[in-house]
Amino acid sequence: MERLEPKYKLEIQQVTYNDKISNSSRFLTIAQMMFVAGETQDPSPDTLTLVEDIIRDQVIFLLTTASELAARRGSRIFSSQDLIFQVRHDTARVARLQTFLRWKAIRKTVRDDDEKAQLDLAAENIVDEALGGSSTDTAAKNTQSRAVILPWDVQTFFCEQPPGGKSNEDLIAESSVTSLGKLRWADEQTTNMTADEYIRWTEYRHASFTWRKAKRFREWSGLGTIADHKPTDDSLDILGFLTCEMVQKLTEIALSIQRREIITSQRMDMKPALSSVRNNEGPFATSSLERSAISVRHIRQAFDATQTRAKRQRMSLNKSSIQRALKLI
Repeated sequence: MERLEPKYKLEIQQVTYNDKISNSSRFLTIAQMMFVAGETQDPSPDTLTLVEDIIRDQVIFLLTTASELAARRGSRIFSSQDLIFQVRHDTARVARLQTFLRWKAIRKTVRDDDEKAQLDLAAENIVDEALGGSSTDTAAKNTQSRAVILPWDVQTFFCEQPPGGKSNEDLIAESSVTSLGKLRWADEQTTNMTADEYIRWTEYRHASFTWRKAKRFREWSGLGTIADHKPTDDSLDILGFLTCEMVQKLTEIALSIQRREIITSQRMDMKPALSSVRNNEGPFATSSLERSAISVRHIRQAFDATQTRAKRQRMSLNKSSIQRALKLI
């Protein structure tokens, strides 16, 4: 398979950082995701390039594995379940992903209903009068979308599913702890923001590699060349969701590494005021702790931290190094 080269190498060599940010939508998207994760400084083009390369390798790994899983079923194209299957052990992430897909389905249903509302208004009134409002009850039930049932869930062992929202309750319970933690963190980050800064924050929270960029994302990731999917499924949205979380997680780990380095440096220099390093200050809070933007070294260390696995120490009979498989961030 021909190796796909990074897309923005030439641009980095030709333009400055500001021009790079304005001309490259990919770099702008990455910078926005890093901003939401807490990196309020301007990352260097080298840092953005490294993040792009890491995320792109992750996407290629996702697509390759999904294609292999589909081939085991005898299918030429992969499905959205082949992507979710790769993160099945991270129950919190699967729950967030299911919630994301559930709300997407609800928004689509509401949008379709709004488009047909004017045409069906008279007919619905006639049906309501004839059936005594049963159509309204049916519509209310339809808005309660069930959670996405995955093929490896216990519910698939049974032909009939119990009525009600039991699966939705389990989904909410599974993702509530992580979601509340993220909401609490976002509240702490935005506490000291001005109105303009908060508008910028809310705008950057919608940054995505795939939203209204499907063609560009396919060219960048090799989707359609490495593996392909049905245009009607949720695979593209799932990839956009996962890549956004990967960038933010990588940034958070890199910031924590940089924070530890600053604290260690202050201790070596016999400087006090370590109390200024707190998680609840927010990115716009005034602090005596001065720092620069996270560098390539911090991103590399953060990526290495995501690839480490807890394994028992084993005696090696030879000196040969074993190449470790790539692990999803």
